[in-house]
Amino acid sequence: MNKKKIQKIIAISAIASIAIPNLLTTTSYATNLLNPITLQENVKETNDFGVLKGIQWPKQVNSPYIDMVAWTSNPDYSNNGAANLAKISKETGVNFFNLGFIQSSGQGIKDGKVAWGWGGYSVLSEWNKDDSQYNGIKKSIRELREMGGDVTISFGGIAGTAFWQVTQDVDILTNTYRDIVTGYGLTRLDLDIEGGAQNLEQNIANAKAIKKVQAETGVDVVLTLPVLPSGLTNVQLDVLKAYLSEGVDVEVVNLMTMCYGTGTLNPGENYGTASLRAVDSTKDQLKDYFKKYANITLSDAEAYSKLGTTPSIGYESGSHPVFTTEWSKLVVDHAIENKLAMTSFWSMNRDSMIQSNSGVKSQYEFTNIFKNFGTNSGETDPNPENSKPVISGANDVTININETFDPLKGITANDKEDGDLTSKIKVSGTIDTSKEGVYKLTYSVSDSKGLTTEVIRKVTVKNNDVEIVDTYDSSKIYTKGDTVIYKGKKYVCKWWVLGEAPDTSEAWEEVV
Repeated sequence: MNKKKIQKIIAISAIASIAIPNLLTTTSYATNLLNPITLQENVKETNDFGVLKGIQWPKQVNSPYIDMVAWTSNPDYSNNGAANLAKISKETGVNFFNLGFIQSSGQGIKDGKVAWGWGGYSVLSEWNKDDSQYNGIKKSIRELREMGGDVTISFGGIAGTAFWQVTQDVDILTNTYRDIVTGYGLTRLDLDIEGGAQNLEQNIANAKAIKKVQAETGVDVVLTLPVLPSGLTNVQLDVLKAYLSEGVDVEVVNLMTMCYGTGTLNPGENYGTASLRAVDSTKDQLKDYFKKYANITLSDAEAYSKLGTTPSIGYESGSHPVFTTEWSKLVVDHAIENKLAMTSFWSMNRDSMIQSNSGVKSQYEFTNIFKNFGTNSGETDPNPENSKPVISGANDVTININETFDPLKGITANDKEDGDLTSKIKVSGTIDTSKEGVYKLTYSVSDSKGLTTEVIRKVTVKNNDVEIVDTYDSSKIYTKGDTVIYKGKKYVCKWWVLGEAPDTSEAWEEVV
């Protein structure tokens, strides 16, 4: 697949800086010191590209991808060469679309922002407002919104250059996303992160910017990632880690259930059944990573509800089989059964037949399957369930004796309904930085509806003069009750085990 999607995520910006003495007791510094020194970041002036404002998206939505750069020659489906979204929506009943792709135009930094354009073309941007195709893109968005539908814009994709590949300057990235999110009135954005754009350090910088824009605008964030039938590889898991650990509220992890390669399939498996396995495998990975890097515990159902699935319909290339309507029905039925967040496909250009594809035999044959999933209205729930706040940054930490420790540094809180709640964080617990030991701090924050989130953070104070030597031997058999030191931490064996690292295996338990 050539292009992809992004999601919306962003987090929390105010950070308290407090000087805490060696002995920390709770409540007093949380309530008395935090509020006077909370830093409020000014929300920048917003702009308007003349396409109306987006709406709140349903919790379950079918939102196919459409390439807004590919020239549409059929006059019945064209707005100055751009796909006519309103026309397609009227014919199909599909009201939500993922638009691809906005990328760097290759012109560096302009006005403190990455120079951008649809498809990487500088002419298709606000720097060239008179371009007819660019105005056709904006007309399509505006007309769809006038009908009650909406769009998300996908940043990145397999071709071209993503913003975070151009620069890792967080301020420049923040300015760029803010400009586009406010200009297009987005309530949802999609980060299509694949190929060379999956670099960890680049995505950490991008996540910092997305977090800031999310805190300012409340935009939802979708991460669209390549996947194998066995789940996300370490490369994609690192990308997910980058956004979760930086406090981005990831609404959906959208899987590109496509282009696997026959070598990844189990005996008797096809691309349709492999797509179901990919979703099931990633569900378990989400539970693990949301717990590790966002301190959020997800049940199986909650993990499924954060997943999207996006196959490439019809003919993709000679390296892959034609993705059929029969396989598409498997994907949609599985999404309905497990209550996924999103279905999509690449691309509506193919299925609407505004673009020729040998694997599509009749107009909207795939859409008629996919639209059975989700809700096609943004007004699905007049009284949506209030969600708990999210505390970010309260990861376990190890410090040396007598090292200065600020328990609130880097800790933020955000709420989907109330926004930034960092200034309302309360901390309880005691740490004596003059004495070795393992201490626990409890962070709590409540929203306007009284929903409270608590996070427990372990703080280890160690003697920096003593080197802890690992005793774990991967070639040795351990049985219940055996203890080892691994990566400076002590573990006890729970049952017979060989060759399983204590920090990742359930056969080991850390001694606190």
